[in-house]
Amino acid sequence: MKRLLPLLLLGATASAQATDTLHQIYIQPSLANLKIDGSHGSALMTQVGYNYHFAPMIAMDLSYYMTASMNDIAIDNDKASATGATIAAKMYFPMSYYGSFYGKFGLNRTNVEYQYKVNNQTLKQDAVSTKPYVAVGTVMKLFPSVTLNVEYQYMPLASDDYISSIGAGVNFMF
Repeated sequence: MKRLLPLLLLGATASAQATDTLHQIYIQPSLANLKIDGSHGSALMTQVGYNYHFAPMIAMDLSYYMTASMNDIAIDNDKASATGATIAAKMYFPMSYYGSFYGKFGLNRTNVEYQYKVNNQTLKQDAVSTKPYVAVGTVMKLFPSVTLNVEYQYMPLASDDYISSIGAGVNFMF
């Protein structure tokens, strides 16, 4: 325990220097993989969000995301897209003065819109779900108030469906 305490104090000071403001906004384009009924589709996902830091290593993360339309997922001429919002606790684990690893755990509310054609008639299904989700990533300082992040997210949806994404974003601190 005596050896662990200096490491925790060093980590807290490194993280405090890296996140010396309470507020952050970010934009994060990602490549998303949507699994519906055993079939997969990929598309660009854009996520915008806000972080509020309660302490140097603990923050609340709020975000909104949307995917581009994905075609031919389960059958020909079908398409799907997803929109949603997340709220999560975010904990930083410092690796140096210039950056940290982090993990997020929270709730994800997603609306998946699925369209397909049957006998020249377009049918639409909407599935809304609220499930826990996780994300892991790293954040690196570019400028005093600008950081770059790389993140992997896993968001379970209704039944065995899910969205997973990997992306890179820019955070602005104020």
